[in-house]
Amino acid sequence: MSKTREFTRQELYDLVWTTPLVKLAKEFGLSDVGLRKTCVRHQVPTPPLGYWAKLNFGKPVKKTPLLPPSPGVSDHVLVSVFAHPNVPQEVMEAAAKAHERITAPILVPEQAPARLHPAASAFRQALRSTKPDDEGFLRVGGPGLLVASLGAANRDRAWLIVDTLLKAVDAAGQQTKATDTGLVVIVDGECLSLQLGETRDKTAHQPTQAELKAKANWEEQHRKWPSLYNLDRRHWRSWDYQPSGRLSLTLTDPLRSQWQDGYVLGRWNDRRTSKLETFLGDVLVGMLTGAATARHNRIAAEAEKRRREEAHQAYLKEQERRRYEAQLDAFIEAKADELIKLKKIIAFRDYLSWGPGAPRSPEEEAILRATDDLISRLQHGLSADALKRAVKLCN
Repeated sequence: MSKTREFTRQELYDLVWTTPLVKLAKEFGLSDVGLRKTCVRHQVPTPPLGYWAKLNFGKPVKKTPLLPPSPGVSDHVLVSVFAHPNVPQEVMEAAAKAHERITAPILVPEQAPARLHPAASAFRQALRSTKPDDEGFLRVGGPGLLVASLGAANRDRAWLIVDTLLKAVDAAGQQTKATDTGLVVIVDGECLSLQLGETRDKTAHQPTQAELKAKANWEEQHRKWPSLYNLDRRHWRSWDYQPSGRLSLTLTDPLRSQWQDGYVLGRWNDRRTSKLETFLGDVLVGMLTGAATARHNRIAAEAEKRRREEAHQAYLKEQERRRYEAQLDAFIEAKADELIKLKKIIAFRDYLSWGPGAPRSPEEEAILRATDDLISRLQHGLSADALKRAVKLCN
């Protein structure tokens, strides 16, 4: 749910120059990029990169004045304020520290540097040796390589961006790592993935001569055998896709699935007024912030995994308790039946033993001996030692 708040340009200007944009955006439930776009649309200047760090250290800063709006630009700004997202405190703190830490702009050189970052060099080589697919995209990936899908026209631009960014990552005290599935960056101990992509444009497909001929042949066959050849058949696709020229860089958490919240940690792309190259400082800030998000998600996932394992162990323990209880119940019932049997046989033995003192026949003596033996065995089975041994076997 969201609601709309109205500001004048002056009110919004005062807000963004008294509160860091990242913090202010969080209060609105927006991204700092979204709030900055709102400011740009209404010609409200925002503090440059490094402004708040200089201000905190008492260094002189220059405040861009608010000029009158151009014709057609309203003095009233409508901001959609969303419910405050549940952003962990440590993530908000990491974002604020990252903005203070990354103050200098990261510039992509126009010419190839004398020495490339090793991962960028491997990426360049992969781009040069890869052929475009049917849509004109170069698709790169594999052990130790940055995953990318882009048009051939952006080949040189792409590896220059990657080289500049990875060198900035190293300069910030972080590192890159080659894995079996690709290249990852290790930021504050957390593993993050980068993918470089290019969006697609589509145009209506113009059928080729071969496709037109195939359609004509099909229609001819339909006239001969209408039940076998359906006129509803589509003979060519509706759209052709091709690289748009607009690059996009996506930062993800490799420990999470694509459908999970927190998988995408940041995305930066070409815009109408600025290229991806101008956002590399924001990308580095996003990495430092994303590492805090990934750490929070990892710890939460580990805690949830432990909770599930503990619940499973408790379930197994309860099942084992019930199994033991059932065995013990069956054992007790069996022993109770043996006790009833013992009492009946003792009564039978007493019946055989009672009577006049006339001598017993051999058959009677044999039955009495067998009865005494059975009584002895039943009494032994019901003795304390026998019960203890039987209970131990149930465990």
